[in-house]
Amino acid sequence: MKKIILLFSLITLVGCSQFSSRKDQSQNIVFQNSVPQGKYNFTIISLNYPKSYSDKISFYKTLDSNLSNLNDVQANGINLLISNEMNKDFSSLLNTGWFDKEILGMKVVEDLTNDDVNYLNTITVSTPENAGNLQKLLNRQYYLLLQLTDNEYMYNSEFLYTELDKSLLMESVLLNRKSLIDNLNKIKKNFVYSMHNDIANAPLYSSSENINLKNFPNNPVIFEKSVNNSGFKVLSDNLIIFVGNGKNIYSTENYDFTANIVTPNSLDELKNISKDSTGVSRILKWKRKEWRKNSTNENLEKKFSAWEEN
Repeated sequence: MKKIILLFSLITLVGCSQFSSRKDQSQNIVFQNSVPQGKYNFTIISLNYPKSYSDKISFYKTLDSNLSNLNDVQANGINLLISNEMNKDFSSLLNTGWFDKEILGMKVVEDLTNDDVNYLNTITVSTPENAGNLQKLLNRQYYLLLQLTDNEYMYNSEFLYTELDKSLLMESVLLNRKSLIDNLNKIKKNFVYSMHNDIANAPLYSSSENINLKNFPNNPVIFEKSVNNSGFKVLSDNLIIFVGNGKNIYSTENYDFTANIVTPNSLDELKNISKDSTGVSRILKWKRKEWRKNSTNENLEKKFSAWEEN
């Protein structure tokens, strides 16, 4: 009879621990930079990124202005969702200072690819009659750069433009762009990439709950949109943070993570959005605690064993 009571008690305790998702001790984690215990919310900002070059220029001017008005604490709370197109342009800006068709205009003419040449030849503009093929391409590059800066009127169809002319034309643009590049560098540690981007060692966002996590072993944090779950789960390779307010809540006694995604109507809202948001870079370096058998069960078993002997 005592053995039956013991067995029943152990099963009851084990069963309760298995179905207690809110305080799941098997999820306990530690962070390399000693994140204090408590509640954290990760707000992911999804921006409407324009498609045309001219609209992108306006977008970057406004983004630069708003990021410049953030202090360091506010900037650290900006988690920016990076789409494929944004990743392409941001990477180009941060690595070279240029983006979009600007790169084609700034290439040394001898380095132009066949696709570059074909594009330049579609530009309808007069070139000097005595110019060779390379010179005509160089003139078209210069005209392209004038177009991109709304200065087409400065083009002289009789002039033989040089590589130096191109560099001088864009020098002022590059100087003005330094602020934007500096601001992007400040927040890039909190970039959250869309699942379409193949970016290792960076946080990802998925709008689907049916992703194959085996394909993302090098992404330590994955934000997953969910209608059923909220909180977070710790797997062998990934820390899954649910985006939403689902009824199934996952947390630990030490940490409570929530996440949401917002699309601001204006970039002016960045300051308010960042107030109650935590930068995802704070939790990128983590490891799962080694699970150990619950000492309560061990003590209980010993207790009943001793009781049986009496």
